[in-house]
Amino acid sequence: MSDREPVALVTGAARGIGAATARRFAAAGYRVVGADVIAREEVDGVEDEWELEHCDVADETAVAGLVARVGEHGNIDVLVNVAGVVLVKPLEETSWDEFTHVANVNIGGTFLLCKHVIPVMKRGGGGSIVNVGSVSGHVGQVDHVLYGATKAAVIGMCRALAWELAPANIRINSVSPGSVDTAMLRGDIALESERTGSPYHEVKTLREGEQAFGRWADPSEIAEAVYFMASSGASFVTGSDLLVDCGWTAR
Repeated sequence: MSDREPVALVTGAARGIGAATARRFAAAGYRVVGADVIAREEVDGVEDEWELEHCDVADETAVAGLVARVGEHGNIDVLVNVAGVVLVKPLEETSWDEFTHVANVNIGGTFLLCKHVIPVMKRGGGGSIVNVGSVSGHVGQVDHVLYGATKAAVIGMCRALAWELAPANIRINSVSPGSVDTAMLRGDIALESERTGSPYHEVKTLREGEQAFGRWADPSEIAEAVYFMASSGASFVTGSDLLVDCGWTAR
């Protein structure tokens, strides 16, 4: 058994679910390399616990360079694709540029990271990939057509890749959060408040009520689910999507 420090690559690691995930793997003894488009000066204390590299996941040259640098540590044992963007807008008002941006980041970024990390994992004898989907990939939401479509695509990608990668001892799964207290969701609520004319706190309370426990998840709760799916505790799990939605889809 090698005593090499395991390596985890986490995208979208500067804040929210990505930062919580990076922190969880670092606490478990992983050497964690995070990637994000957010400028270093906008990140609070992250690099005290893990490395942070600037990378646009929709740029193949940038992704290839990132993976090459991380691969210098040895095998990439875990890849977690968290980076994503949301668009809250009716379909008929959505521009082609907006479509390509959301698709390029949410689907394209996941595709590119998997494409470049898989050969590294194969050389190292295996690994685990966890892609972050969304409850929006399972249920319909007003003004979330594009976001939901891209997250459904991420879930479908995992299912197909699970069979493609099984012979190489690489597991691939997805985790689909419900409502998580992040800057992205708070931005969603602000847009809905503006669109409907309802006060922000009323919209927030309404959205919290969609959860069985009447609250949003903390990012650390999603990070725990991601860590489990990547860990040996889920050694017989591949091609699966773990809903962490506080009963939203169970209604």
